[in-house]
This record gives sequence, C-alpha cells and structure tokens, in this order.
Amino acid sequence: MTRLSRFAGVIILSLCAAGFLAVSPSLRATPAPLQMNGGQGSGFLGAWCAQGDPSKHASISGNGVFLTLTNENGDTSPGNLQGNNQIQAPGWQFVTGTLSGDGSQINWSNGTFWARCDNSGGGGRRRPNLTGTWYANGDRSRSCSISQRHGNLTLQNELGQSATGNFNGRQITTNWAGSAISGTITQGGNRINWDNGTYWIRFRVY
Repeated sequence: MTRLSRFAGVIILSLCAAGFLAVSPSLRATPAPLQMNGGQGSGFLGAWCAQGDPSKHASISGNGVFLTLTNENGDTSPGNLQGNNQIQAPGWQFVTGTLSGDGSQINWSNGTFWARCDNSGGGGRRRPNLTGTWYANGDRSRSCSISQRHGNLTLQNELGQSATGNFNGRQITTNWAGSAISGTITQGGNRINWDNGTYWIRFRVY
C-alpha cells in the first residue's frame, strides 16, 4: 500500500469517527418520561362512585400524561388535564370535571358528579347523595341545586327561590316559604318526582 493510500485511509476513518461522535448522543438519548403536569392531577386517580352511589363504580387511571376515565356503564374516554383541578373527557362530548378542594368529589359541567367511594363499611341503608345541579323537568336552561348535609337539604329552584328540607329513605319533604312540597327519589337517585306535578333530574356524565 502506498503512503498516499494509507494517508487517505486515515482521513476516512477520522471522518467516520467524528460523524459517529456527532450523531451518537442523539441516538443514545431517550425521551424523559412525561409527567402529569409536574405531578399535578394525581388527585383524580382512583375509584369513584357516580352520583355518590356505591353501586355505580367509576374510575380514573393514568400512565404519565395519559388518563383513562371509565364511567358506571363501563364506557371509557381519554382524559385531558386542564390545570391543577380540571379534567376534560373528549370521548364524552368534552364534558369538564372540576375536582373539589378536598379531593372528594368531581363536579362535571353537565350537572353530574363523581364522589369518592365510601369503603368504610358498616351496616344500615345507604343515603343517596343529592348534592349537585338539577334541571326542572329536564330542561337544561332551568337549573336548580341541592346542597346536602347528612339528611338535611338546602334547595334552590330555577327561579332562584330557596327552601330547606330533609329526607328519609326515598322521600323528601321541603318547605318553600311556608309551602310544603314532597318528592320521591327515583332512577337511582337521579330524578325527584314532586307532588305538585313537576320533577327534577340530573344527567349522566356522558
């Protein structure tokens, strides 16, 4: 081999080595694992009960930034975090859920909610959770609300009028400025039939 050939070979090897060194860091590098908004959003994960009903199991699971929501009927949707305390479900008409400050409830933008399931056990009849947004005669433009503390209720109708009430089992008794109106809870706690011929309902998540 001539001196010129050997010199050319050295140059080629040097160029190949330099090219490998220039490329190899990017080849060796692996993407950093994606974080759930820097660890935020973990409060959504776990088992939930739709409408606070322990017989209606729902859940949210996560893998990095990828969340999967499963409702009480087994239907699933991806979940997109919207800041610290909101999640959006594009598979369910982009309904948005807001996590309560204590992490015990997700209030959905369509008037439904998920509550942490009570696994404490104990006997006795379970009282349905009526807290949330309701709609007079199923009309989404006529929103009402109920706030529940144990068996005591604070209600507001679609006209902004307030009442107090209580319930035992499936029967509700309310007082609207001296007028007593009774109701019966049906459809798994998602409808109240009032004795004045009207009704309130709340919608499912999807």
